[in-house]
Amino acid sequence: MPRDLRTLVATSFDVFMRAQQTPQLGAFGVARASREYREALKTCIFALEDRVETQAVNAAEEGEFLDLLKVSLAIWHLCELLLLRRGARGADKSLAYDLALWLQEHYCSTLLEKTESESERLKKQQKPEQDAAFWTTIQSMVMTGNGPNAWSLLATHSSYKSLVSRAIMSVTATSTKSSFQAVQKLLLTMPGRAEDDGAEWKHWNDTCQYLLNTDGFVKSNAGLTTLLEIMAAKEDVLKTHASTWYELMMAMLFLDEPKTNAHRYEYLMANCFRVYNSDETSMGNFDCIVLAIMQYDIQSAVQDIIALGFSWMAAHLVDLLQKSNTLVADELLPQTDCTLRERFLLQYAMEIGASSSMWQFAVRYYEYCPKFGAIAIRSALTREPLQTDYKTERLLSYCHGKQILAETQKHITIQRAQECKAKKAYASALHWMLRGNHLDQVDALCDDILLECDDTNSLTPLHEAVQFMEAHTELARPQKLAWLVWYREFQLVLDDLESLRQQLKTDEFLEDKRAGLESKVRFVSMEAAKRLGCLFSSTEAPKVLRSEVLQQAERLLKESPTVFGSRHLYSLMAYLQQLDRSFDHQQFYSSGSNKQLKDRIESLISRNLAEAMLQEATASGRSVDLPSRQVTSALVAQQQYLIADETFTPMED
Repeated sequence: MPRDLRTLVATSFDVFMRAQQTPQLGAFGVARASREYREALKTCIFALEDRVETQAVNAAEEGEFLDLLKVSLAIWHLCELLLLRRGARGADKSLAYDLALWLQEHYCSTLLEKTESESERLKKQQKPEQDAAFWTTIQSMVMTGNGPNAWSLLATHSSYKSLVSRAIMSVTATSTKSSFQAVQKLLLTMPGRAEDDGAEWKHWNDTCQYLLNTDGFVKSNAGLTTLLEIMAAKEDVLKTHASTWYELMMAMLFLDEPKTNAHRYEYLMANCFRVYNSDETSMGNFDCIVLAIMQYDIQSAVQDIIALGFSWMAAHLVDLLQKSNTLVADELLPQTDCTLRERFLLQYAMEIGASSSMWQFAVRYYEYCPKFGAIAIRSALTREPLQTDYKTERLLSYCHGKQILAETQKHITIQRAQECKAKKAYASALHWMLRGNHLDQVDALCDDILLECDDTNSLTPLHEAVQFMEAHTELARPQKLAWLVWYREFQLVLDDLESLRQQLKTDEFLEDKRAGLESKVRFVSMEAAKRLGCLFSSTEAPKVLRSEVLQQAERLLKESPTVFGSRHLYSLMAYLQQLDRSFDHQQFYSSGSNKQLKDRIESLISRNLAEAMLQEATASGRSVDLPSRQVTSALVAQQQYLIADETFTPMED
C-alpha cells in the first residue's frame, strides 16, 4: 500500500475511533466527522497528484485510481451537504449556494481554469471589449458565481477606464460611469458570495431588473444587457449561454431564488439534464449517484457507491449515515445476516489488513462488527506474517486478556517458533514455544538441537539454547529440556577437566603447584561424575546420545581412585538395565562396539562401586559390608529417576 493511502487509513481511523467513543454524536458531531474524513481524502488526492506528476511508472494505473478518489470525494461532499448535515442549525439556509459551490468545485474546475486564463489574457489588452471572448468570459464567471472576478475583468473596459481618472465629466460620461458602478455593486454582492453587507436575493434581483429596464447605457450595450439578463436569472438566456447541464444548474442555483429550488434539487438536475440530453437514461454512473443522493434514495445511492469499488468510502460513509439516523441501524441484510454497516466495515478491514503492517487497523475495525468480528480477528491474526520478535510481541499484546483469542495466542507463539527454528535460531524458538506452553514441540526441538550439534560437530547450538534458559528461570522446564541443560553443564565440566589435564602435561609447575592442580583435576572429575549420574537417572535421556554418554562414563570409571558416588553408580546400573529392556535395544546392540562398551562398563562398575562404598564409609567413620549381587539389584530397582526440577550440588569455587 502506498504511503499516501497509509496516511489516509491512519487519519480516517482516528476520526472513526473518536466517532465510536462518543455515545450521542449529534448532528454537529456527524458533520464535523464528515469534514475530517473529506479533508483526509483531499490530502491523499493532492499527494497522489504530486506523485503522478513526478513519476512516470504506472502513470495510467495511478491516474485511474486518482480519478476514483476524486469521484469519491465529490460523492462524499454531496452526501455531507444533503444527508449528513440534516438537523444541524442553519444547514438548509445556504444549501442552494452550497450545492452550487459543490458543482463549481467538482464539475466546473476545468471551466474555471479556462475562464481565469482568458481573463488574465484579456486584462493585458488595451481595449479588451473588442475581443470576442470578453463578454463570454464575464458571463461565464457570473454563471459560475464569481462576481468579483467578473467585475475585475469588466473594469478593464476602455469606456470605464477612461472615466475613472476624470475629475470633470459630462452628463453622458457621468451616466455611463454610474451604470458601470451599479453593475459593479451588483457583481460584488452576488447572492451566495456576498459578505456581511450583501443584499438579500430579492432586493438584489429587483435591482438587476430595474437596471436592465431603465438604464439607457445598459440598453444600448448588448454585452451589458445580456450580462444583466443572466444576473436576473432569465431561464432562456441561461440555457443559451450554458453548454452543459451542470453549468445551467449551477447558474440557476447561484442566480435564481433559493426558495424556488429548495429540496427540489433532483427535479432541477433532471430538467437541466434534459435540456442537453434526450432523457435521463443516458446519464453516466457518477450522474446517477448524484441524482439518487438528491432524491434522498439512500438504498440506490449506497448500491452505486459500492459498485465504485472504493471500500474506504462505503465503510465510513455508511457508519456516519447510521449515526445521523439516515439509515436504520439494526436492519439485517438477507444474504449476509449482518447489518449494512458491518458488511462494509468487514470488507474495508479485510482490504487494509491484506497490506503489510496494517493489521492493527484492521482488527480495530473488526471490533465494531458484532456478528463476524471475532472470527475475522482470529483469522487476521493467524494469517499475519511474523518476521520479527517485536511484531510477534505486538500481536500477543493485543491478544492478552482476551479469552476469545487464547487459542490464537498459542498459534502465534508456535508460528513464530517455527520460523525461528527454520532459521536455526534455536534460543528464540525455545523462547516462543515455552511462552505458548507447547511442551511437545519443546521436546522435538531438543532433538533437533542435538542433531544440529552432531551434524556440525559443535556444541554452539546447545550453548545458545541453554544460555537462554538460564536467563529465563520463570519459564517452564520440561524433563527433556532439563536433561539438555544438565548435558550442557556436563560438557562444560568436561571442557574444564580437559583444560586441567593439559596443564598437568607441562613440566613448568613446581611440586606444590602440581599437587594442587592434581587435586583440582580430581575435584572436577567428581563433579563430572555427579552430573553424569544425574543424566543417567533421567527417563528423558535422548537415544541419539546413548553411545556418547556411555563413552564418557567409561572414561570416568577408569579413574582411580573412583570419582563416582554409590548413588550415581546405581543410577548407571539402572540405566543399563533399562537399556536392556527397551524396545530398540537390539538395534542399539547391533553395533558390536556398543555391546562391547556396555560389557566394559559393567566390569568397571563393580570395582568403582566397592571403592565408592569404602570411601563413603571411611568418610562417615563406619565399617561397611560390600553388598551381594542380590542386594545390589534391589538397590538398583529402588533407584528413583530424577524429576525435571530436581537440582544437584553445584561446583565449588
